[in-house]
Amino acid sequence: MKVEKVREKDGKLELLVELSVAEADQEIQRAALHELSKRGIEYDAEATVAPMDFLAEQLGQAEVPFVIDEAIMRRRAPFACTAAQVDIIGAPVYRCSEHAVSGKPFQYQLVCVPVPEYELDDYGPVSITVPLYDVKEEEIDAEIARMVQAAPLSVTVTSHDQVVKGDKVELALSTTMNGAPVRTLCSEGREYATGTFAMPDEFDEAIIGMKVGDTKTFTFMGPDIVPDADGNVKMDEYKTTVTVKRIIEAQVGEPDDEWAKTVKPGIETLAQLRGEVAEKLRAQHEDDFQRTAQMLVGNELAKRLVGEIPDIIYGVAVKEAREGLDAQLRNANQTLDAFLAQEGMTQEQLSNALMMQVRTQLTRQFAMNAYAKHLGLVVEDDDLDAFFESIAPNNANLAHADFNRDGRIYAARCAALRLKAAKRAVEDADVTPVGASAEQ
Repeated sequence: MKVEKVREKDGKLELLVELSVAEADQEIQRAALHELSKRGIEYDAEATVAPMDFLAEQLGQAEVPFVIDEAIMRRRAPFACTAAQVDIIGAPVYRCSEHAVSGKPFQYQLVCVPVPEYELDDYGPVSITVPLYDVKEEEIDAEIARMVQAAPLSVTVTSHDQVVKGDKVELALSTTMNGAPVRTLCSEGREYATGTFAMPDEFDEAIIGMKVGDTKTFTFMGPDIVPDADGNVKMDEYKTTVTVKRIIEAQVGEPDDEWAKTVKPGIETLAQLRGEVAEKLRAQHEDDFQRTAQMLVGNELAKRLVGEIPDIIYGVAVKEAREGLDAQLRNANQTLDAFLAQEGMTQEQLSNALMMQVRTQLTRQFAMNAYAKHLGLVVEDDDLDAFFESIAPNNANLAHADFNRDGRIYAARCAALRLKAAKRAVEDADVTPVGASAEQ
């Protein structure tokens, strides 16, 4: 993909984007498949007709080119911004003079509002007051209660000894495919719920009717563990020997020493588990303290921003915020009127609230950019990892992969730089903690 900065005027930047023949062909078919899926139209992967042509048969030749153009330009916009290293506000606008056609490069214009640069009138430390909370026994009690509900004990059923549909059983099983053991299907104590489609029908049918203590050897068809060279999953025959050890049911345990041992290896007593829970909650409070401190230093530095923010910046940011709210309401199957009634707001009050929210976010963002530039901060790999961990705790790698896949990695680097600047500002700030811990 080639990206060229054409011109910048009135706070807008125009990029010229060109996809190669191979890229255009790939995007055309991807867009067609996505549109078919979105409309609930089934497409046979082995069909002789290409997805684009199949979509044209379903929607008509006149409509499809515009649908495909829009899909390609929207998906490739973040990649273009990353290639041009442009951090933008709101969603870009795009247009093309010719439709995307297989076998030809595809060219379009992308118009965006880049994040402007500002200065602060003072880069010295700020003073903030941050709440600091102790871990309370009630918090530990609530977390233990949640763990009890989330980790029920498996208790042996004595009312019957023959497996019926819907029973949960503990199995010993040894499974092979083409004579080789299938490690994931070999166990001395695998819990399995019948009637839940967790395994192929043949497996389920073989288990139902067995008695506790029975052993049975049978075959069943299932997907291969490893896809073929083309990434397709094929069906294979598995041979398994299964023994029903017991029929079980989930039972909420009592929070005592015996239950605590089942929660985590190495835990011997409930008191020990409560200590670990307390440490986890203490770490959460510390994270909350740091996030609050970062927000507050951002607010203080935002007061030092030099210059006015143009209306175009507010316009695209408010539009994006409103579209985000609309998407949330659609996902929740809630109308705007119902939302306003629930919140006790009018349309005008909602617009004012969105404007205030946007103003706060933008001034904080611009202040952090200015602070980072003043200190000469740069984003290292650890900083990027810290950003992904901040938005997806314990799933940083997945978040990183998502940003890479969607072409948003430059936006992620800009956000990581602001996070690094906020942390540095907290380190340099005059921080007054208030609360029980601070008073001790």
